[in-house]
Amino acid sequence: MPRFPLIHETDAPDEVTEIYRDFQREMRFPGVPNFVRMLGASHSMLAGTWGLLKHVLLQGRLPRSTKELIFVAIAVKRECEYCKEAHAACCRILGVDDNTIRAVMEGLTDDVLEIPDHTRDILLFAIKCGDAPERLNHEDFASLTRHGLDNEQTLEVIATAAMAVYATIIAEATMVDVDAMYEQM
Repeated sequence: MPRFPLIHETDAPDEVTEIYRDFQREMRFPGVPNFVRMLGASHSMLAGTWGLLKHVLLQGRLPRSTKELIFVAIAVKRECEYCKEAHAACCRILGVDDNTIRAVMEGLTDDVLEIPDHTRDILLFAIKCGDAPERLNHEDFASLTRHGLDNEQTLEVIATAAMAVYATIIAEATMVDVDAMYEQM
């Protein structure tokens, strides 16, 4: 049972409803997800979280599909069912094939053939960054450089990992229910 109520569009102030519409349009969702509705109880938290997501997830040079896979990988590592399902749905919206999504959801190993080395190394870096950033070393950064990532793209990986950790904390602490719409996406 969720710890916070879900604020539906009909009950939300205009400034919250405006963010709901923007989120739904920009993320290409068929409806407003529970995570967003739960944040609707606090306009400042909703606006701040949506602002971060817009800048980290939807902008930059790293493909959004890679960023969504980072969210899935970190959600798996942190055992956040909500974020895992939400961002797997985002991956499907973006055309990421089911084999790749399944491989990330089952954990990354060296023998996973569904994920190119480039993507797997980015995901492994992001997982380490989200789990123990103090353990990142020169070789971790060099692996990204070998795949052609520059400083801007590497910062995007780090920011996406941080955003994923932030989202998993909120989702888990609030006990938000996984949306049924994710199954149809």
